[in-house]
Amino acid sequence: MIFNSRGLPWTVGLSLAWTIGLALFSCGLCWFALGLYLAFWVRIMNGRSVALWCYLIAAFALSSSISGGFRTSYNDALAIIGCGLLLIASLVLRKEIVSLYRDRHGVHLEVNVLLTILFSSVYLNHCLLDIPFVPLSKPSSGCVEVSL
Repeated sequence: MIFNSRGLPWTVGLSLAWTIGLALFSCGLCWFALGLYLAFWVRIMNGRSVALWCYLIAAFALSSSISGGFRTSYNDALAIIGCGLLLIASLVLRKEIVSLYRDRHGVHLEVNVLLTILFSSVYLNHCLLDIPFVPLSKPSSGCVEVSL
């Protein structure tokens, strides 16, 4: 199951300590994977996500710089571009999540910009409120039922 029964990412149930521990023991890959997953969730809920494209381009830039597929002079530039895009992607994802909660439920979600820059997707995952979104499975009658 990619999302829980309430339409939220399944990572909402993880505590902040677990997500920080996973991020530290995965050498930062969890930070990136969690951001990509949250951006995908925003795309499913909104129909679009700029943060998803930022994360995908950053993945290409960072993997190209690490693999050494280009000449050495381009590897440094690709690494800088990839790291910059990861920072930009977390800020764009923050904005998309805040607007998603505001538009869907009228809730003003308080997400600190400085903590978003420092802890990126781990902090954003921690800030998600457990408000039910429209479930992904629709009834056969064509109507969407939401129970609170």
